[in-house]
Amino acid sequence: MLKYMKHIYAVHTEKSFSKAADKLFVSQPALSAIIKKVEKEIRLPLFDRNSLPIRLTPAGEYYIQAIEKIAAVEAELQSGLSSLLNENKGVMTIGSSTFFCAHVLPGIIEDFYEDHLGYKVGLLEANVGDLAQCLQAGIIDLCLDTDSLDSSVFSAEVWKEEHIVLAVPASFAVNKQLKKYRLVFSDIASGKFLDPKIPAVDLKHFAAEPFLLLKKGNDMYNRALKMCKDAGFTPKAVMYLDQLLTSYYVACGGKGVTFVRSGVARYVEPTDKLCFYKIDDENAVRNIMLYQKKSTPLSKVAQKFKDFLLSGQAND
Repeated sequence: MLKYMKHIYAVHTEKSFSKAADKLFVSQPALSAIIKKVEKEIRLPLFDRNSLPIRLTPAGEYYIQAIEKIAAVEAELQSGLSSLLNENKGVMTIGSSTFFCAHVLPGIIEDFYEDHLGYKVGLLEANVGDLAQCLQAGIIDLCLDTDSLDSSVFSAEVWKEEHIVLAVPASFAVNKQLKKYRLVFSDIASGKFLDPKIPAVDLKHFAAEPFLLLKKGNDMYNRALKMCKDAGFTPKAVMYLDQLLTSYYVACGGKGVTFVRSGVARYVEPTDKLCFYKIDDENAVRNIMLYQKKSTPLSKVAQKFKDFLLSGQAND
């Protein structure tokens, strides 16, 4: 009955026998024969062939639920076995965004190696949606990110707090009238901007400027909209980007205003192509979270690396 699970699941996901057949590299008549064979065995139809696109029958819905449960058990088994294998090898993997994988984590891993000889820590770079899937599937052991992951599946601990600042192309005329608030690269890189004596700008001054935003669903995208709303306007987005570093460099090119994490200034080359502004808004401060899967214990090396990160020994 379960021998042809992938065939039935393909028809379900593709909502078409022909598309499912192409995906499985079988002929449509052969796929139809397989489905009919299963339906004959269970004595119930799995699909309503009179609908367009085809839909599951109640029996089909029950069958698909069973397939997904079996797949989850297999993934859990594979994850557990992989953890045991990696523990024996002293290997673990942490996933994060481009910024952390390119600039922050490599140095931390090197520091970790100094006192943990024989261990190996791998990096996986991906967006938050893919990271969550990789963490759930056991492809990575830990995930470092600012976005929120499903608390029913993942446990989270705060690693660091970070501040968000506004980066504005130096060529924009709006900078001339904001001399009192205008900051340079070194003010951000050194953390000087956090001095209470340094005033925060009112974002309303930038209401007419073009904005570079990260794509919808990203935590920075959500915070950007909230901060602009608090200032009484909706940002005029001229570009939506995948990565914060990309938006930073596009802003350096004079294409628009963007929100960036202040930590960027600690890892990129100093520039006079941007002016920076401190923001006084609750959404301008956020936590960097360290996630792990609740149902799978960490391997010895993953636990040691996690402890290293949270102990404050890791210099970011």
